[in-house]
Amino acid sequence: MALANPLGADAFFDRFRLNNAQLVQGFQQQRSATAGGNAGYADRAVPLWQAQCVTVPMEHGEAEGLMALINSRAGGIKTVLLYNKKLPYPASDPDGSLVGSVVPEINVITDRLHVSFSGFPVGYQIPLGTYFGIVFDTSRYYLGQFLEARTANPITGAVASTEIWPPLPASISSGADIIIKKPCAKFRITPNSAAPSVVDTLHQTIQFTAEQTYGA
Repeated sequence: MALANPLGADAFFDRFRLNNAQLVQGFQQQRSATAGGNAGYADRAVPLWQAQCVTVPMEHGEAEGLMALINSRAGGIKTVLLYNKKLPYPASDPDGSLVGSVVPEINVITDRLHVSFSGFPVGYQIPLGTYFGIVFDTSRYYLGQFLEARTANPITGAVASTEIWPPLPASISSGADIIIKKPCAKFRITPNSAAPSVVDTLHQTIQFTAEQTYGA
């Protein structure tokens, strides 16, 4: 049976026990400066998430198995689904049991940075920085964060318009399902970044970096 592309979190990232996991924004901007000393910046492309991961020490057998999965991505050619290991669920719902099987939706898109939602459990708490994901155009993945804390309406479960980051891609429209539990983005592992490091005669660690892609 062929491995999926992208390789899902259950088949890949859930297997990794991480000592350090960073998910940061990579801004693709150009800097310009005037003779008077004023600096300005302009976006040259959409911002993308950057992942930096280091595992805990593992027995060699486990580590070699994970390296085999990394190598199956053929450098940067195939993809994996990654999420923020430090905050896989909202801080107010640390195991995802409160949201359960409920699937909230995008309600009104005021612009690509301001969105309201519907369909949350009534009174659901959404702390600042909560991650959410959207699968769009069949095989593309958006990963965003709430820039304002919100509480779902105690009767309807609606969530008032809030600022988000990064901007929603243009093809995401009202009614799109959102993912709150382990929301993922699609990543390409940076070629030649994955490297094992021997800790002792029985253990090694693995580190790698990856960059988000909106590719299909």
